[in-house]
Amino acid sequence: MRPKAAPSQKRRTKSTEAEPARDLGTETERPLDAEDVALSLLDAKVRAEEARADLSSTEPHAGLSVRLPRAVISRLLAEAANRNITPSELIRRALMQYLPPQKAGPRR
Repeated sequence: MRPKAAPSQKRRTKSTEAEPARDLGTETERPLDAEDVALSLLDAKVRAEEARADLSSTEPHAGLSVRLPRAVISRLLAEAANRNITPSELIRRALMQYLPPQKAGPRR
């Protein structure tokens, strides 16, 4: 009968064994997990919202900077997130409701 090898010798031989070579040029198909599905759904939702925003207005847009207190900015961001729209879209909608309708006619 042969004596068994000491456990430390077995560990050493396992840790020094060469790993089989992998071809890194080919991708293997892997199953989707919940995170992949959630990210793809979020990405699709964002693209759809951007497309709707682009189609909703045919007027040219211009940039404007406004200074607001931090508390107002926090409320703005929270409300925009609650409605699933951008802060800019929320501001645009609020101003469209607040400002009187523009009369048709020549501009000065």
